[in-house]
Amino acid sequence: MPARPPRYATFGLARLLPEAHAALTGGATDLLAWPTGLRAVVVLVVDGLGRHQLDDHADLAPLLAGAPGTTLDAPFPTTTASALTSLGTGRPPGEHGIVGFAMRAPDRDRMLVTLTWSWDRYEPVTDARADAVPESVQPLATVFDRLRPSGVRPVAVLRPEFIGSGLTRAAFRGADQIPASGLEDTLAAARDAATSGRKRLVYAHHGDVDFAGHAAGPGSDPWCTALAEVGATLERFVADLPRDVALVVTADHGMVATPSERLLDVRDHPDLVSGVTLFAGEPRARQLHTLHGAAVDVAAAWREVVRDEACVLTRDEAVDAGWFGPVVSPAARRSIGDVVVAATGDGFGVVHGDLDPFGGRLPGQHGSLTPAELEVPALLLTGSG
Repeated sequence: MPARPPRYATFGLARLLPEAHAALTGGATDLLAWPTGLRAVVVLVVDGLGRHQLDDHADLAPLLAGAPGTTLDAPFPTTTASALTSLGTGRPPGEHGIVGFAMRAPDRDRMLVTLTWSWDRYEPVTDARADAVPESVQPLATVFDRLRPSGVRPVAVLRPEFIGSGLTRAAFRGADQIPASGLEDTLAAARDAATSGRKRLVYAHHGDVDFAGHAAGPGSDPWCTALAEVGATLERFVADLPRDVALVVTADHGMVATPSERLLDVRDHPDLVSGVTLFAGEPRARQLHTLHGAAVDVAAAWREVVRDEACVLTRDEAVDAGWFGPVVSPAARRSIGDVVVAATGDGFGVVHGDLDPFGGRLPGQHGSLTPAELEVPALLLTGSG
């Protein structure tokens, strides 16, 4: 069993945007030591930069690593689509319903890849927005929807290809969307939005660290280069940051190294797919939809093969354990796999070479509940300008 479920109620990532809104409007805060008199808050997600990875490479980004703040828990599964939707809605996956990278679409026996909002496969992309309408799949109001009546203008700075995407509509609707590419341009656009008037809450995203981690592994030379560039860019940004604008740097998940020899391919174990109708999730957090009545047998077969490398629970067990949050809606419950498999072994994962992106054999992955995947920083930076 993984050490613990995410600390949704106390130190969950979903609490960050509501906390930033409270800091702007004089409400109660308890996560960060906010300065008074703030005009704007910029929340930057450095995709894939977990707390453990940052601490282990503090010399590459000393300003960031030494910044005051706290450690938050990403939601389960610790994957971008679920975590960003929790950030954007202020709710755990059990409430907003984006319960995985690839999940059963609500009320359909078909897999929705939520990161690209496509059917069945990560590639080639088949646009699912017309049939799986993002506002229906994720029906809750976002934090941005809720804060407008308070006089705070919400802004999201995103890569051009993410403007109006299915995931953006699910997680960040209600925000004014501004396109920008690269961290320099992203932060410049965020600063312009933050200083263009009174009371702004700006969300921004940077994906290079996550990309390098998947492609070469966390701690690899490309990953270290990406982190060092983030650190240097943030130093320049903070040096010119107005006193009444705060920058919070966080992440959507951490990452672990997954050597190819530690990845089990189900094509070599046909017993693992017997009775499985949809093979969802990702290598470190599998969700298996099964034939009616087959969940217990499927779970037993998986436990026999993975042994102490992963925790295998039925859906009811995973829900009762609080993995998806204290409340799980009926729609979210239907999208969660009948069997949920969370990797506990160091670097272990279960891949399907015919279905997973790049055959699932990526040097860095995430999704499970280990501290390296679960714990993310929330660091508060302020300028002197």
